[in-house]
Amino acid sequence: MKRIHIILMLIASVWLAVGIANCGYGLSGLGKQIPANIKTVVIPDFENKTTRIEAEQFVTFAVKDEFIRRSELELVANRANADAILEGKILTFDVTPVSMTDDASANLYRVTITLSVRFINLLNNEIIFEDESIVFSDNYNIEREDFFSQETQALKQISDKFAESVVSTILENF
Repeated sequence: MKRIHIILMLIASVWLAVGIANCGYGLSGLGKQIPANIKTVVIPDFENKTTRIEAEQFVTFAVKDEFIRRSELELVANRANADAILEGKILTFDVTPVSMTDDASANLYRVTITLSVRFINLLNNEIIFEDESIVFSDNYNIEREDFFSQETQALKQISDKFAESVVSTILENF
């Protein structure tokens, strides 16, 4: 009798697992936005339309790194060898004080960048993804003697967030 209960419990467990797997729920976008014939991508340096030196280097590096980490596409060095291109521009870079100390000096800043991105299928010149105004921001505390290194760290963090978001959107169709 014990054996029959165990067998029935196993059957019920399998049936339940199959039922849950086929319940109709699923993740939105499973990398179906990129056509199957795209195997290579080139990501040139983002164009920097701001006065913030090196912003394009941080953003470009973060996007390339995220593509390498999350994509099966091969990253190539030039457009001639690419099936697709991810191009972008950094449109704005703003640093705004958001908190003051007792002696009226800023101690918390918000860094905000606005970017424009296009992912183009070079095989047929079709735009797969485009967003002309992506805004990312982050706050950081500063010490007076270390303003620029902390601003640079905030830029790196924003670049990483941007790369995660854009690459996820392109690859997963979210």
